[in-house]
Amino acid sequence: MPAAFTVRHFLDLVTALERNPEWRQELRRLLLTDDILTLPRVVRELAEAQKRTETLVAELAEVQRRSEEEFRKYREASEERFARIEATLAELVEAQRRSEEEFRRYQEASEARFARIEATLAELAEAQRRTEMRVEELAEAQRRTEMRVEELAEAQRRTEMRVEELAEAQRRTEERMDHIDTRLDRWEKFLGVTAEEEAADVLRVVMEGKGYRVRGEPVYWRPDGELDVILPVEDPEGQLIHVILEAKVRLGRRAVEDWANRMRSEGFRARLAERGFAGPYLIYVYGMRADTSAEHAARTLGIGLLTPRGEMIPPKGLE
Repeated sequence: MPAAFTVRHFLDLVTALERNPEWRQELRRLLLTDDILTLPRVVRELAEAQKRTETLVAELAEVQRRSEEEFRKYREASEERFARIEATLAELVEAQRRSEEEFRRYQEASEARFARIEATLAELAEAQRRTEMRVEELAEAQRRTEMRVEELAEAQRRTEMRVEELAEAQRRTEERMDHIDTRLDRWEKFLGVTAEEEAADVLRVVMEGKGYRVRGEPVYWRPDGELDVILPVEDPEGQLIHVILEAKVRLGRRAVEDWANRMRSEGFRARLAERGFAGPYLIYVYGMRADTSAEHAARTLGIGLLTPRGEMIPPKGLE
């Protein structure tokens, strides 16, 4: 019976194998098959394949994540687009409803307009008929007018002859008026002195009646070849005032305006002051005959107006 293989024997074998590598190699060859010998290489290849697989899986996972992210974004964008499309469709539906309502109103308005047009056409047809009748009446009236024109032409010829006669009479009248104007100019020159003397008397009475004290006789000054009246007076407070007056036989608006402009001219006032007639002034105009336009001008310009009946319009104040 063979001796038992003990632990001691195993330990001695291991020691011997450690000391003799060729024994280990031979033992490995005897104990291991070819498949087992190639197992480490296969394991390494499997490990490499596992790493590549894991890398590929990670890449696929990243691709999947990006795909899911892109799909999420696409889905959100699609939902927004669908929402906009739905809103646009709703607007289009509302616009279509409004268009149909507008078309209905337009159709009703058009029918009403067509009705009015038809009524107008009927009225025009009736008016045309009346016009044709009126044209016939006008044609008849035209014929009568032409006959009347011939009569008027004859009357015009007679009128022209009468106008020539009137023109000759007018010429003779103008010659007579020239003689009359010449005589009136001489009369007004004579009356001018009388008018200014009368104006001075009226002015004195008016001033005394208004409480002024006359300080001297009226002065008749002829700065522009015309006779002006200057009367020195004193008011109740003792202030010396010169009352300036222009007298006309016939007083109109133009004479009042000219006198106002001259009295308010700085040059004319300077000449008055040089002659010793300094302001302040009370300005009057006198007319033996004063028409309505003269009264209106005196009131507008603030000038006093005297007539043989006395003061018609007082001056607005001192100037």
